[in-house]
Amino acid sequence: MKVQQQDLFHGAALTQIVEHPSFKALNRASAKYGHYLVNTDRQVFVKYRTNEKPPWQHTVQPDELVALSSAIESTDHVFLCLVCGPVTVCALDREQINALVDVTSPTAQWIRVDVPPAGSCHLSGSQGKLKRTIPHKAFPDGIFA
Repeated sequence: MKVQQQDLFHGAALTQIVEHPSFKALNRASAKYGHYLVNTDRQVFVKYRTNEKPPWQHTVQPDELVALSSAIESTDHVFLCLVCGPVTVCALDREQINALVDVTSPTAQWIRVDVPPAGSCHLSGSQGKLKRTIPHKAFPDGIFA
């Protein structure tokens, strides 16, 4: 099977997840590419951008919003992992996802990740900005907290 670019970038996030001491299992959560079930209770969505330098702007398409909305309604443990080129993976929990995008929107939403030199991740989205930055070291620990 030919390796696709998306496999490389999803692998950047998934490798860090499976190497975590609390990791037990990884499965597909749905037929949607990039939607995973970690252990038995954590739904993880992975998106990526390939540019090597910030900012990284991730577009969340309507079908992805439907999947996120459904996951958020069914569990507290929902994460959107944004792979930012070869630099970092920024994982958003359900509260942060809802602060940045409207998961009920019928139109695409966006999330922008900016990382100043030697800084943490600054996030903004269709609905506004996060009040706090997200440190690089927060991933993958935040998935298992």
